[in-house]
Amino acid sequence: MLFIGRFVIGINCGLNTSLVPMYISEIAPLNLRGGLGTVNQLAVTLGLLISQILGIEQILGTDDGWPVLLGLTILAPFLQLILLPVCPESPRYLLMNKMWEEEARKALRKLRASNQIEVDIEEMRVEQIAQQSESNMTMSELLCSSTLRQPLIIGVVMQLSQQFSGINAVFYYSTGLFESSGLATETAKFMTIGIGAIMVTMTIISIPLMDRTGRRTLHLYGLGGMFIFSIFITISLLIKEMVDWMSYLSVISILGFVVFFAVGPGSIPWMITAELFSQGPRPAAMSIAVLVNWIANFVVGIGFPTLNTKFEEYTFLPFSVMLAGFWLFTYKKVPETKNKTFEEIAALFRIEDVRPATPHENTPLVAQYQASIDAKSRQKK
Repeated sequence: MLFIGRFVIGINCGLNTSLVPMYISEIAPLNLRGGLGTVNQLAVTLGLLISQILGIEQILGTDDGWPVLLGLTILAPFLQLILLPVCPESPRYLLMNKMWEEEARKALRKLRASNQIEVDIEEMRVEQIAQQSESNMTMSELLCSSTLRQPLIIGVVMQLSQQFSGINAVFYYSTGLFESSGLATETAKFMTIGIGAIMVTMTIISIPLMDRTGRRTLHLYGLGGMFIFSIFITISLLIKEMVDWMSYLSVISILGFVVFFAVGPGSIPWMITAELFSQGPRPAAMSIAVLVNWIANFVVGIGFPTLNTKFEEYTFLPFSVMLAGFWLFTYKKVPETKNKTFEEIAALFRIEDVRPATPHENTPLVAQYQASIDAKSRQKK
């Protein structure tokens, strides 16, 4: 029963981690897309914190209580089944996939609580014109597409930067890490709850920063901070036997590691993958990204105990090396998507691909896109 139940819940997790960020990115206003995308991560971290609190021995973490704890999972899908019919279908899906403009307008009016929706409609039409050569794609078609290879690589590496940063090693084995740092077992368990609380707090703080500072910048801050604290974790584990107070540095380093994860890598990979693609290939891109993310999650979860046994105090050094590599990749390859429409983001890759020989000459598609943007700017004025 446990295997069957976890299998069914796993299917739901796979669907949610793909569909929810994509849906939010499609319905959100341009200036709020980053903040609303982070709310998805806030819900995840809040769920983790509630689970950690309910799982302590004083509440439901007992032989008699854990079946009840697992049964409480039913509350979330029950609430979702009540609320989901109230949510309108994605206007982008209705207009660009189904060609149902009136239904798209109704959905937009409901989402914006306003009749001023022409700017959104125009943006979708511009994207629709531009993606005429990029209709709905399967995963295999996307993998074979040369024009979309660069954004796909960026999306996949961003997912890997989340999982291979070492954060799930901290989540899954945090109690053991705190115990190895010199804390008592009971204290270590409560410090694990502290990790969940920090994740929630920092995710809340990052919501307004996402549309002010930008995705790329925050991701660089997050990866850089995690790299520094992973080095501190290694140092503290190496000399904790020699210096009494070094266990406190280890605890602070682990908490700092989590803080910087919440700032960037926690939410940005989900969000930016949905932003890098136009309406046609976006579902396939999210499917590939989620597949890569969960495979990497599985590898870290299964492999960390062996890594910890072999490397002992140097366990976090491989993560430090990967964090440095992901930071360099983000700095060199990842574009900033803040306040850019989906078509503006997609055009970055198209322009780079189609005009290397004549850098000042626009293709007809880009020219048509630019004319639409100019018209929209005049309308705003």
